[in-house]
Amino acid sequence: MSDRPNLILIMCDQMRHDCAGFAHTERPPNAMQTPNLDRLAASGVVCEQTYCASPVCSPARASWMTGLYPHATGQLVNAGPTVTTPWAQMHTGCQTLGDLFNAAGYRCGISGPWHLGDDPRPQHGFESFWHTYRYQGKGNPDRLVDYFESEGVANIYTDNERFIDPGYHMPYVTLDDPRQQRTTWTIDQGIEFIEGAGVDPYFLFLSVKDPHPVIAVAEELVERYPAEELSLPSTWADPLEGKPAYQHQATGRLNADVDEVEFRRMMAHYYALVTHIDAQVGRLIQRLEELDQRQNTVIAFISDHGEMLGDHGFTTKVILYEGSVRVPCVLSWPAALTAGQRIRTPLGGVDLMPTLAELCGIDVDADSIDGRSIAAALRSGVEPEQVPVFAEICSWKALTGSEDGEEDSAARVMVRDGPWKYVRSRNDEGELYDLDSDPDEMVNLAVDDAHDAKMRQMRTLIAEMAQRTGPGPYEWVCAT
Repeated sequence: MSDRPNLILIMCDQMRHDCAGFAHTERPPNAMQTPNLDRLAASGVVCEQTYCASPVCSPARASWMTGLYPHATGQLVNAGPTVTTPWAQMHTGCQTLGDLFNAAGYRCGISGPWHLGDDPRPQHGFESFWHTYRYQGKGNPDRLVDYFESEGVANIYTDNERFIDPGYHMPYVTLDDPRQQRTTWTIDQGIEFIEGAGVDPYFLFLSVKDPHPVIAVAEELVERYPAEELSLPSTWADPLEGKPAYQHQATGRLNADVDEVEFRRMMAHYYALVTHIDAQVGRLIQRLEELDQRQNTVIAFISDHGEMLGDHGFTTKVILYEGSVRVPCVLSWPAALTAGQRIRTPLGGVDLMPTLAELCGIDVDADSIDGRSIAAALRSGVEPEQVPVFAEICSWKALTGSEDGEEDSAARVMVRDGPWKYVRSRNDEGELYDLDSDPDEMVNLAVDDAHDAKMRQMRTLIAEMAQRTGPGPYEWVCAT
C-alpha cells in the first residue's frame, strides 16, 4: 500500500447546499434522510459556505477541475455534441486534476459524464479507466445505454412520454426497475475501479449526474417525503421588486399560476433522489472499508452547482442567488483530518483543485491558477484566511444556443466578500446584498445611492480577479 493517500472526488449535479442532514437546515421540514453523507461529514470537514465558479454544469466542472475561473478555462457554456459556440470547451492547455494526479503516478479513473467536451474520447489523465456516458444518454458510444440494452431494461432518461413535467424544467419519473438508475451504475463502475486499484495510489472521479433532472427514483424513497408535509421556500412569492430586469425574463422563472400541489410532488422526488445518492455513497464507503482503504483515502463530496427549487420563484440554475451558486462540500480523510470540523470561511469553486492536490502531496504552481489551497488550515483545524470568492455566468440565450456571441456568453460576475455579495451585469442593473442582515437576498441595496462606495469597491475586486489570469471575454469588467 502506498504512503500517499487515495483520492475520490464525488461530484453531484444540481444538488442544493442545504439538502443534506449535515447541513443542519430545516429543508425539508422533516429533515433530509442522508445518514451516509452525515457520517462522512462527521468524519471530516464541512465547508459550510462553498460557492461554485459558475452555476451551470460544464463551466462549473471545468473550474472545479482546473482551479481556474471560466474566463480562463474558456468553458463559458455547456459542452455538447451539437453546441458550436467557441466557449463550449476548455482550452486545450488547461491542466485538470486528472492530468496532475496522472503525472504524479496516480492511477486515474472516471465514472459518469465528463461533460467538458469531446466526451467519448478518453482524456486529461483518465485514459486507463474512462467509464463515461453522454449527458442524458444522447449519442454514441455510450456505456450507460449499452448497459441498459445488455440488461434488457428501458432507458427511462430518454422516454419523454413517461416524464411528469408540468412545465418548470424539473421533469420526474418513477423507476420500474432499480437497474434503470444512472447513479447506481456510476457507483458500480467506481467500485470496480477501486477493486482493481493495485499498489499505486489512485484518483477516482465519480461524476454523479443526479439530482439533475430527469429525476428518476424509486417510489419507496419518494414515500419518505410526503408531499403534503413539504413547505414551499419562504422566498417563493418574491415579487422581485428592485431586482434587475433579466430576473423577470429568466427561463427558470415560475408562472404565477404554478400548481403548488404538483410542485411539492416534484420536491418530494428531488429529496428522494438525494436520499438515493446517499445510499449509493454508502455502498462505496462500505466497500472501501472492506478493502481496508478507507483510512488513507481522501473523499471529497460536492455538487457542481445548486438548484433554486422554488427560491425567489425560480427553478433550475443560471442565476446567482444562494440556492443556485452555493453547494455542499465535505472533505474527509480519517488518517489526517480532524473529524467534526466546520469551516465558515467562504470557499471558491477554484479552491478545491489546489487543496486536494496539496492534501495528496502534489505541487501546483500557484501563479498559474486562480484558486488557493486551504489544505494547511484543514490539517491544523483552523479557519482559512478570508478572501473574496467569485462566480461567472452566461445568459440563458447563450446556454440554450439561441445566441453564441461573447456578450451573452460572459454576462454577469458575482463576488462574495465578507457579508457582502455583489453581482455585476454587462447589460443590466447590479445587485448588492448584505447576507448578515438579509440572508434570503430579498432587498437589493444596489438601488440605494448610499451604497455606491461599496459597489465601486466590489467592482474593483472583480476587475482584479479577472486580470489575474487574463479576463478573456470578461474584459468589460476591467472598467470599474
